[in-house]
Amino acid sequence: MTFADRNALYLRTAMEVLRESGGPLTRNDVAERISDRLDLTEDELILDERGRVKWRVQMGFRTSEAVTVGWLTKGGGSWTITEAGLQALLDFPGTELLTELRRLYRARGQAVSKRQYRDPRWATVLSALELVGPGNWTTYGDLAELVGMSGQAIGGFMTEHPTTNGYRVMTVNGTISPNFQWWDPNRTETPREVLEAEGVEFDERGRANPSQRLTVADFRELLADLLPQPTSKRAWLVRGSSVEGRDLVPVWLRKGSVSLAASGLRAITLPISRAELKSFVDEDYQHKPYSAREAKVAEFEAFCNGMRDGDLVLTTTQGKTYVGRITGDAEYVSSSDQRSNLRRTVDWLNDTRPVPFAKLPDPLPAMLHNQSDVVNLTGNLAAVEALLHDLDVDVETPAPAPQKPLEFKPISPELAYELMVDQAWLQRQTDLLWHRRQLILYGPPGTGKTFLARKIAQHLAEPSAVKLVQFHPSYTYEDFFEGFRPMPRDDGQLAFELRPGPFRALVDDARQHPSDPYILIIDEINRANLAKVFGELYFLLEYRDDSISLLYSTEADFTLPKNVFVIGTMNTTDRSIALVDAAIRRRFAFVELHPSLPPTPGLLREWLRRRDEAGEIVYHADAPDLLDALNRAIDDRDLAIGPSYLMHSYVYQRPDALAEVWETSILPLLEEHHYGSPREVLDRYRLDALRKTLDAPSTES
Repeated sequence: MTFADRNALYLRTAMEVLRESGGPLTRNDVAERISDRLDLTEDELILDERGRVKWRVQMGFRTSEAVTVGWLTKGGGSWTITEAGLQALLDFPGTELLTELRRLYRARGQAVSKRQYRDPRWATVLSALELVGPGNWTTYGDLAELVGMSGQAIGGFMTEHPTTNGYRVMTVNGTISPNFQWWDPNRTETPREVLEAEGVEFDERGRANPSQRLTVADFRELLADLLPQPTSKRAWLVRGSSVEGRDLVPVWLRKGSVSLAASGLRAITLPISRAELKSFVDEDYQHKPYSAREAKVAEFEAFCNGMRDGDLVLTTTQGKTYVGRITGDAEYVSSSDQRSNLRRTVDWLNDTRPVPFAKLPDPLPAMLHNQSDVVNLTGNLAAVEALLHDLDVDVETPAPAPQKPLEFKPISPELAYELMVDQAWLQRQTDLLWHRRQLILYGPPGTGKTFLARKIAQHLAEPSAVKLVQFHPSYTYEDFFEGFRPMPRDDGQLAFELRPGPFRALVDDARQHPSDPYILIIDEINRANLAKVFGELYFLLEYRDDSISLLYSTEADFTLPKNVFVIGTMNTTDRSIALVDAAIRRRFAFVELHPSLPPTPGLLREWLRRRDEAGEIVYHADAPDLLDALNRAIDDRDLAIGPSYLMHSYVYQRPDALAEVWETSILPLLEEHHYGSPREVLDRYRLDALRKTLDAPSTES
């Protein structure tokens, strides 16, 4: 009988025992009655490494899943069967009961995976949490290892997204986390009281029984059994054009293989864990700096454990690219020249038809610039498969659906009318943004720079694809792109975890939707130390077809997608504009918005005309003339005042509203820039003085 058949038998027998009991039974009662009915084999009765009976562990898993789908209940140390469970026993005979359980449970897992979490690993965490039923517990570390995260990240996620069984997740020594809080603030009992009522045993030091713990190994076995296996392949780049001074690519093509030198690595037995591999590398390459050792660990780990049968692999030599399909597991072979100790077999698909770099689909050319010996190209799998289709190579997956081209929507007459701006002028700015990718709107205050940037972005991209940040003097690379942030640990102490900033998050999202424009608006871009904020990203702003190593991440092949656009705004009255260096000026196109230049002149008049037609203008119809008079009186062109200060309906609803805006918004701005000047300099900017200039007879003949 197969493993699945035995699991089906445990499930059915447990449910039949509960049906026949006519009432609740303890876990041990259920196990004893199942043992009496089944002819258990020696293999099923053996103990695992933690002293648990093998068949009872599997029975516990299956019944916990039955609780999740509503067939059983487990509470207060007692198990009962529900009406849904009774009906399932009747509807699904034999092994069909387990098949239906898996279907229902998988449906729940798929529903979880559809939740809007940016990282799909959180869906796996939630699926694992659902497996931790009454009488069991797990640790933050087990969940973290399952998905390749830190325990701090798991703790932070559970705090932000509380689950009903979060109390079953404890510290590594089986104690309640000191930071634990009930998801329901009305609960008053302690987590230990609830756990003990469910059957979890604690010792005198308050530590849960380790035999009741679900470990990462348990989760991997259970999730591998229940959830659909990934069907998508991965793609890799392995460099072979200069291995210890020799081009091995011709050898790979001839022998149908790919390899790593691993010349300093001892003979290893595969498979091998990352921890063991790291210990070997640290010892065998101890003469190398730590950064080189870390690179070796990542390289060997990817080659031995990351790659799998059926993955696609690329290699390059002399400006040409070859694509193959991995057909075998990694093996260690002591090569005579120490240039190919780690090997895999490969079916090269275009060994006689190499593809020149110039003909590779984007973004592969940028990725191939990476200098690492092994590069994960899975994020660009669609481009690799498109390359295979161009070569008329049959791939197992269907041909990728043609993506819509990346493009901007043309400026509509409706948008131009809404903004009261000439349509042709608006179209020129969006065309400029398309060609340059980065644009800065600069000018005096009140000229609508941020307003216009947001309106353009909202027209060109979906709301979820537009993000706005505001720079300030203390803004840093860590705030903008990524950096280490303090996160609470299980023991209540703080640890530092790498967290993405708004630009990194936008780029990651843009990669998932290459046909859609993503726009970052940077307000007051000149108020930060731009070289410090952008760091190595300066390079990618100019060279979109290249990749670069990041400051904090191990990712050595970061690229800036072509569907990411940046619009900055810059206030020219802020003298920090002088600090904008030539590097940023070269990477951005600059568009001036000034009260004396189109499209700003006439904005206020047109705005008032529309409001007047709607009957909203009661007072101060001369506001445009006063604003023009003010700007004529200001000697410094950069200190001019834009119309936005006066484009508010309330200004024209009260007789004193215009004076209020003038005294509280416009004059204080001018006072700041005329600090120390005689009082009569500021007096000429007051409303009564400006009105006199309007009333004065013209001197023109």
